[in-house]
Amino acid sequence: MKTLATLSATALLALGLASQAFAAPTLGPVSTSFTGMGTTSMTKSGITIGCNANFTGSINSTGAGQISTAAFTAGNFLCPLITATNLPWPAAAVTAGGGGAGTANILTVAVSTPLGNCGPSTLPTSINTTGVISFSGVPLSGGCTVSGSIQSTPHVFVVP
Repeated sequence: MKTLATLSATALLALGLASQAFAAPTLGPVSTSFTGMGTTSMTKSGITIGCNANFTGSINSTGAGQISTAAFTAGNFLCPLITATNLPWPAAAVTAGGGGAGTANILTVAVSTPLGNCGPSTLPTSINTTGVISFSGVPLSGGCTVSGSIQSTPHVFVVP
C-alpha cells in the first residue's frame, strides 16, 4: 500500500511538472493598458506608404492581449486616410525567448486605405526585451505587405 501511495504521489508530481513545462506563454504585464508608438509602412500595388502609428491596447488577467485603437498619422499624405478596421485585434503570445522577449500574433488585422483594403490577417510579431514590437515584410490578404517598429508603454513582454 505504501508503494502504491508513493507511485501515485510521484505520478501526480510528474503530471504537475509536465503541465508547467507545456504551459503556453502569455503576454504581460497582466491587467493593464498600454500604448504603442512608432513607424509603420504598408505596400500595396507597388506603392509604399510610411506613417507614424499610435495604438492603444490592453492585456487581461490571463495574459491575452488586444489592440483597441490604431491611428496612422504624419509621414505620407495618405496616412490620415488609412483606417484600422475589424477592431479590437486580439493578440496572443506564441513563444518566449527569455528576458521578456518572444513572439506574438496579432489576429484579424485589417485596414482600409485609398489603395484598397488589407486583411483581415494574422500579423506575426517579435517583442524584444525593451518592449519594442516589430514586424517586417508581413503579407496581409488583399495584396498588402506591412512592416513596423512600435515601442510599447509600459513595456509589453512575453511570460514563459
